[in-house]
Amino acid sequence: SSWIKDYNSLSLSSGPNFKMSHIDADNIDITSGGCQHFNDLKHLTHLSFHGCYNVDDHGLRIVCKNCCDSLEYLNIVGTSVSIRGLAETSALTSLKSLKYDKKIVSGTAESSKVLEKLVEFNPSLEIEAV
Repeated sequence: SSWIKDYNSLSLSSGPNFKMSHIDADNIDITSGGCQHFNDLKHLTHLSFHGCYNVDDHGLRIVCKNCCDSLEYLNIVGTSVSIRGLAETSALTSLKSLKYDKKIVSGTAESSKVLEKLVEFNPSLEIEAV
């Protein structure tokens, strides 16, 4: 296993035995459109978008759709994800740890319902508001 530091070289690294498990995209200028490249990452267990302001609900929805069975750790602190996007993480059946920006939970009834639903779907999920 090795770290790929330049995402432009991913196509050179891919092949039938290539299985990406961790992506640390902290403070990278990735957009929700860039999340389209998460297709077929069926072995991704760790994903951090910390400080990726251009990642929003749409981008997170794409990630949740493509990594629903494998993702165990997700950090969306400092993104543009709203409470509606946070609700999308209920599709992540293997998620063990979720870090999100506390500013997206406004104390409304909707926010409370979303957090309750996440715990209901996954009682062992560690949720941290930062």
